[in-house]
Amino acid sequence: MLTGALAFAAFFLPVSAAGAQQAVIARHVTIREQADRHSGVVTYATPGEAISLLDGGARDHGYYHVQLGDGRSGWVYQSFVDRTASVASAATASDVANVYFINVDQANSALLEFPCAAVLIDAGARDRAGIDHLTGFLEAFFARRADLNRHLAAVFITHTHVDHNRALKEVALRFHVDHYIHNGFQTGSGSANAKWMATYVQTQSPQIPSEAIEEGSVGPTGKTDANIDPVNCPRVDPDIRVLSGSYPDNPGWQDGDFDNQNNHSLVIKVTYGAARFLFTGDLEKPAIETLLDRPTIRPVLASDVWLVGHHGADNGTTAELLAAMKPQVVIFSSGNPAVQVKWTAWAYGHPRRSIVTMIDHAVQRARSPAKDVLVADAVKKFTPYHLTHALYDTAWDGDIHVTAKPNGTITVKGSN
Repeated sequence: MLTGALAFAAFFLPVSAAGAQQAVIARHVTIREQADRHSGVVTYATPGEAISLLDGGARDHGYYHVQLGDGRSGWVYQSFVDRTASVASAATASDVANVYFINVDQANSALLEFPCAAVLIDAGARDRAGIDHLTGFLEAFFARRADLNRHLAAVFITHTHVDHNRALKEVALRFHVDHYIHNGFQTGSGSANAKWMATYVQTQSPQIPSEAIEEGSVGPTGKTDANIDPVNCPRVDPDIRVLSGSYPDNPGWQDGDFDNQNNHSLVIKVTYGAARFLFTGDLEKPAIETLLDRPTIRPVLASDVWLVGHHGADNGTTAELLAAMKPQVVIFSSGNPAVQVKWTAWAYGHPRRSIVTMIDHAVQRARSPAKDVLVADAVKKFTPYHLTHALYDTAWDGDIHVTAKPNGTITVKGSN
């Protein structure tokens, strides 16, 4: 159990069959419904993920019958299973991932810390104070992780709005950006920062690898390469992939939806052992529906921790998306409603009560202790809400620190 004044609710304990032999997934693999490569897909497993071998570890046509950490069962071909490495022997106590959802007011920025590298997803800030807090957070982080030599292995910008890239220039000038991944747009409220970065990466010596992700380049289960996933940790190696990119051609949306930068947000999935994180940027309902229409992507959306789309706006979450993800922990990144000026959570009405309620009903994991917070009934109108499930917000909790062990155990605490 977590202790201390800053401790929040926090354990997701993987289920395993009593007495079953423990093993780990050795390579990326599809878990099938039957011992047949043509049978239906249960899910997609990643290296280091803990499994239990059912039926005494016997094989059926070369397949093991396995149980996953979330309790589901299926079949996986023998060559993708390492029976010699238990979860305990595959990783050491120091092999944890830390994800910090940084309090940048009505904006997004998340720092992912792995044993051998760090990655930043979005560098947004509402104002100068947000920029200073983000860069100060990174300074303190690199002072602690001196071994990383102030290098961010990758910086992702989900889309070109200032609440996702306002601090990008300062981050790039103060720290080493090794790879830059974006949606290819240089329009929108963050266009000046996007254009600056496009020039900056080309004028460095050596040039910083930069990659724009368009939807047509995203494969059946997402896209990953040396730019998107430059992290190679020796024992537990995270898998980083983009599940959706920008759309060069209108997929059938109304013109206003196609012109909306939010709908071109990168969707990013990060898997660390059995722990899964999902970032959906500011994706709105038309793009969410298009994402869910891809049958091979839908199962990949399953996640333990989700950063809520569009700061908890009423157009950034759907019941169908929640059903596909089944998150255990949900993070909002929005501002303090007490700041009552333009471009704030108060002015936008974030997070919206209807969305908080929908997610609260979908999440089963408890939050301990429970907390009374303010949520938006409408623009500029906030009323109390009593939280009992694992929903967190930078507005309620400050900087939020999520720790993930390779076996899928998740802990959460906030700075408030």
